[in-house]
Amino acid sequence: MKLKTIGLLAGMTMVGIMLAVVVNREPSSTIPETGQLLFPEFMSMVNEVNEVEIKTNEQTITLLRGEQIWGVKEKSSYRADVEKVKQVIVGLADLRIHEPKTKNPELYERLGLQDIDQEGSLSKMVTVKTSNNPEVAKLVVGNQKPAKGNPQTSDIYVRKLGDPQTWLVIGNLPLETVPGEWLDKEVTALTTKRVRQVTVTHPKGETLHLSKAKPEDLDFHMDSIPVGSKISSQFNVNNVVGTLVQLSLEDVKPLDQVDFVANPGMMVVLETFDGLRLLVQTTKQDENVLAKVSAEYDAHLIQPSESEPKPEESEKSDGGEEEKSETDVSGEPAKKEAILNKPEDVQKEVETLNQRVKNWAYVLPSFRVENFSKLKKDLIEKK
Repeated sequence: MKLKTIGLLAGMTMVGIMLAVVVNREPSSTIPETGQLLFPEFMSMVNEVNEVEIKTNEQTITLLRGEQIWGVKEKSSYRADVEKVKQVIVGLADLRIHEPKTKNPELYERLGLQDIDQEGSLSKMVTVKTSNNPEVAKLVVGNQKPAKGNPQTSDIYVRKLGDPQTWLVIGNLPLETVPGEWLDKEVTALTTKRVRQVTVTHPKGETLHLSKAKPEDLDFHMDSIPVGSKISSQFNVNNVVGTLVQLSLEDVKPLDQVDFVANPGMMVVLETFDGLRLLVQTTKQDENVLAKVSAEYDAHLIQPSESEPKPEESEKSDGGEEEKSETDVSGEPAKKEAILNKPEDVQKEVETLNQRVKNWAYVLPSFRVENFSKLKKDLIEKK
């Protein structure tokens, strides 16, 4: 073959290759650059979001924004953990593209990006809504793993619904798939130092009574320890109180769905030095221990802490010289943190707590129930 002919064929081949590349390549304007936001318009709208929906192959979780709180629809709209909701909304808005991946639906399974209604699908579909837009962002979320070089973030495979293109994005997008994991778990939030006494009355009538004389005391004492016995573990005694002041839930039910009369459990009364009385009543249902909670304000309970100066006390000591206060690292007088709350603050605390718990029965974690339901014999031993 002549050299001229060979050169012509080579030139035709190169043209063919270049045409093939042009035909199969996405227009450069449609391929986002690395680091670009997946949803560029969403960040300016995060404060307008009023609903987040997370769907899996097995269930749907709906987080709804009310006037004052976020709620979990599937849990009778009980309050949601607002920090978890915020992490999803901000995390979705801040997802940044790393690189495009496959468009082939047959390969979606490898990335965990099958349609959620496909058998065995492990993907999650998250939809964020505002009052003006039912689909501000809608995304199928697949496999995640810690990002290379930055374990604070994750590599996440995603695809927008209706678009065959898949993406590897970088960000943080924690998506719990169990409704109960979105609940605000806090039931009570007191401090142990405020507590003066706790009385736990068991169904058969046995009573455990723990108390201390002053807020500054570290340990609680048990009444009526039998002769020849002693407390076996001060930690376990203190833990009865410690569990009640920081009570948390595992699940929640509307109060009218739980009968506390037919199968009464324990009755707990906790009283503080600053006037708060906490009442916790339990029952057992379907192997779970549930509790209803309420609070009262009683001025007769108030006993001031010895570490807090009384209003009528002089700023000077008996010797006539000004008392020297401790100083902090800056050299300024250090302010002692008050142990007890003011009466008006306790009354507001009681009102807020009752408003939050009045219509609910709480499924308590079994280990917490075990902590505060101990009998006297469980806390003592022979000397």
